[in-house]
Amino acid sequence: MTHRLPGGAAGAHDRHHREHSPTTTPRILIIGGGIGGLCLAHGLRSTGFDVSLFDRSPSLVTERQGYGFHINETGDTALRACLPRHLYDLYRATATPAATGDFVLFTDQLRQIFRRPLPAPAAEHPQHGAGVNRQTLREILSAELDDVIRYDSEYRRFDTDTSGRVRAHFADGTVETADLIVGADGASSAVRGQLVPEAGFDDFGRSIYGRTPLSPALRQQIPPDFLTGMARAKDEHGVTLGATVVACAEPPAHATSRLAPHVTLTDVGDYLRWTLSLRGAGTAVTPRQFWGSTGLPLQAIAENLVAAWHPGLRAIVDNADPSSTYPFGIFAARPVRRWDQPGVTLLGDAIHTMTPGRGEGANTTLRDAALLAARLTDATTGKGSMTSVIAAYETEMLRYGFEAVENSRTPYFGAAMKIRP
Repeated sequence: MTHRLPGGAAGAHDRHHREHSPTTTPRILIIGGGIGGLCLAHGLRSTGFDVSLFDRSPSLVTERQGYGFHINETGDTALRACLPRHLYDLYRATATPAATGDFVLFTDQLRQIFRRPLPAPAAEHPQHGAGVNRQTLREILSAELDDVIRYDSEYRRFDTDTSGRVRAHFADGTVETADLIVGADGASSAVRGQLVPEAGFDDFGRSIYGRTPLSPALRQQIPPDFLTGMARAKDEHGVTLGATVVACAEPPAHATSRLAPHVTLTDVGDYLRWTLSLRGAGTAVTPRQFWGSTGLPLQAIAENLVAAWHPGLRAIVDNADPSSTYPFGIFAARPVRRWDQPGVTLLGDAIHTMTPGRGEGANTTLRDAALLAARLTDATTGKGSMTSVIAAYETEMLRYGFEAVENSRTPYFGAAMKIRP
C-alpha cells in the first residue's frame, strides 16, 4: 500500500527535486536525537548539508534510554564513516572491550545448564566488537553539533507547501520547511505514525531494565561468568536474568584530554546493566503494576521476583540504583512496503523495531544513518536526484532492516534458553 498526499503534492515534490540544482544546499530535518539521528547529523554535516535535529527531550540526558549495548562490525563501520576522526577515536577509547568468556545458562540456584564459548571477532576485523555506554556514546555523537540540535522540540506532523517542499509542525506552533524530513524518533515514532499508519508489531513480552554500580565488594559476590562473558539465569516460572559489564577501557576524562579536550563526558563508573525478562513468566506482576511503576516501586518488584534466588544472583538486582530501574516492552516490527512520499523517510527503530535477541538493533540503526548520508551525498554530486537516492536508500534499508528484525526473533543460543531448569 502506498500513500500520496491529496491534490498531487507528491508529484509537485518530484518536480521540485528533479529541478534541484546540485549546487543548491538541501535542507534536512532530523526528528529524534538518539544515536541514529546524531550519527546521521554528523554524516550530513561533513558533506555540507544544511541539517537541523529536533528532539523532544529538554536536554541530552534522558530517562529510559537504555544503558549499554554491543557495537559490531556494522555499527563500527558506520561510526567511522560519519564521525570526525577524533570523535571516532574517542568512542573507541571509551568503549568496553568485547566479552571474551562463554555464554552460560544457570538455574536460579546457580546450577549450570548450558555453556558454549562466545564467537570470536573475525580475524580480519579484530578491532570490532565493543560495548558502549549509551549515554557516553550520545555525548560523543552530540559533540560539535550545538548549532544543529534543538531540544525541547516536540514534533507533531508533516505536510507540503505549495512548491512541494515538506514542512514539519511542532507542538509550540513552529513550522520548519525542508527538502527532507527523517524520522529517527524511535519505536513510538510520530513520523512513522503518519507516514506508514498500517505498520504493526508483534509483542515479545516485558522486561525490567536496571543498572548496578560495580564496587570491589560486589565483584566478589557476583558469579564470575556474569563479569567476563554472557551469562543468564532462569527460574521455573520463566523469569530470566541477564547481565553485562559496562566499563570504559580508558577513563573518560583521560580520553577526552588526549583526543578531544572540548568534549565533556559524564563519568558513570563501571556497572552491570541487567535485564529481568518476564516473557512467558508465570508471575503475579500485572500489566498495570509493571507499566505503572518506575524507580523504587519497580525495583521492589524486581527484588521480589528474585527473592528466592542464589545470593550471588540476588546481589545483582538488590544492589541496583533504584532511580535507574524502568519497565521496557519488547517488540518486533512487521514488514511494510516502501511508502510513496519522497520528502519523508525513516531510520532505525522508527521503522524496523526489533528484539534485542541478537544485539543488532543499534547497529542496524547506525547502518541506516551511514547509508542515508551516503545516498544523499550522491544527489549533491550529480549521481541522482533527491527523489531517486531516497528511494534507493529506502529499498536497501527495508531489505536488510527487516532481515535483521526476522533474525532477532530467534536470539543467539535461543534453543539453549528454552531448556527447563
